[in-house]
Amino acid sequence: MMFRRQWLALSALALSALALGSAQADTFPSRPIKIVVPFAAGGTGDVLVRSLQEPLQRHLGQPIVVENRLGASGSMGTVFVKNAPADGYTLLQVGNSTVTTPMLQKTANYDAQKDLTPVGLIAATPMVFLVNPVVPATNIQQLVDYARANPGKLEFSSAGRGSLAHLATESFNQAAGLKMVFVPYQGAAQAVNAVLAGEVKVALTTPSDAINSFVSSGRVKMLAVSSEKRSPLLPEVPAISETLPNFAVNAFFGLSAPAGTPPEVIAKLNDAMNKSIAEPGMQAKLKALGMFPRPASAASFGDMMKRDHALWTGVIAKAGIEAE
Repeated sequence: MMFRRQWLALSALALSALALGSAQADTFPSRPIKIVVPFAAGGTGDVLVRSLQEPLQRHLGQPIVVENRLGASGSMGTVFVKNAPADGYTLLQVGNSTVTTPMLQKTANYDAQKDLTPVGLIAATPMVFLVNPVVPATNIQQLVDYARANPGKLEFSSAGRGSLAHLATESFNQAAGLKMVFVPYQGAAQAVNAVLAGEVKVALTTPSDAINSFVSSGRVKMLAVSSEKRSPLLPEVPAISETLPNFAVNAFFGLSAPAGTPPEVIAKLNDAMNKSIAEPGMQAKLKALGMFPRPASAASFGDMMKRDHALWTGVIAKAGIEAE
């Protein structure tokens, strides 16, 4: 008899919790929503979120507040969102570094797979493979042949240890069976300038109008893009996968929420995101940044982040990069 009463009490409690969660989802959103950008203002992720701000406000019917919480390679902002109430009112701008930082930083204090719930993907962009003109190669196969014939003579730059460019080039090395020498720089601009100056010979970086002008003037050669197939924005440039099958690396930008955020709330946020991204004005802004609009379900975005996690776990382990 006592067991039956306890069971009934627990059942009633569970039903009450479900009803409360459903009621919260029905009224969501009823107040402003904060999007935390874990890096400084002016970066790509920050620009994307601020571009999304106005249409997202219209579709959700509430103000969207963008707040930059930088520090510790994005960990400070991420931990802030991880510890926020799981109610949909605090979101995080996420990207590749959200996945890789805990693998490279012992004090990251979060697990991207366990502590965050994917909301949706905003956009993605391939990287471009640049070489200094002194390198006798006009395509990836020629570069691979030259590197194999001249071990240790090709250096590659990136915006620091553990950056996407660093890991993407290590992945390229592994796929091609090469060992180019890594030279870290303070930022992406410095890494590209190093190739222009001949300090290093190779760099994988995100595309820009400035890089296109360097290519047009002959100051640097663009051999390939890192996406699964050729980019519509650079249709004459081959994909690395045309030489190294299945090679694919894209920089991505999306939104996540604290783990435990109700699925109904995630669905509302995702729907508003996708409607915002589909607007012609938003599409034009993204393409002007060299980005591909990538509206997707929360589940498919989560699957993409899992694939990214598996990819970089393997690359980091094979390259012998240890967490610091």
